[in-house]
Amino acid sequence: MVVDLSDAVVWDASTVAALDAIETKYARRGKRTEITGLDPASAARHGRLTGTL
Repeated sequence: MVVDLSDAVVWDASTVAALDAIETKYARRGKRTEITGLDPASAARHGRLTGTL
């Protein structure tokens, strides 16, 4: 599953937590998710916080 966030901004930890929840939900079903389209600041924030919340 591809989650395209080209027109979105990851502003804070709650957004990262929501994305983590989506990835976890699909992983439990044996599906892989890919998040695409993040601008550099959002990608850095997501990379820094994912899996820690």
